[in-house]
Amino acid sequence: MAGDPRSVMVFAAPADPRRREQLDALAFDSAAAARRDVIVVDVAERLDALALCDLYGVSPGTFTVVLIGRRGAELERFEEPVETAELWRLVDGLDGG
Repeated sequence: MAGDPRSVMVFAAPADPRRREQLDALAFDSAAAARRDVIVVDVAERLDALALCDLYGVSPGTFTVVLIGRRGAELERFEEPVETAELWRLVDGLDGG
């Protein structure tokens, strides 16, 4: 796979239990993410969190998972924790993303 990786961006308030649930699921399935050239971004831990919220139209503190393609375009958005199998099915269906 050439080019930039895809990203799964997890937006949430730091104390939101859905944040930990989603990040734990993605960490548990990190080998699958690596095979697909996908990086996981915990937006709450980033210094540019507010800029990322603005860029992707997510209200600060709102739980949202955004799948970003190789070219930086939003491919899919979830308002609740998403099963990693569903994310990988979407990624596997992309052609270059």
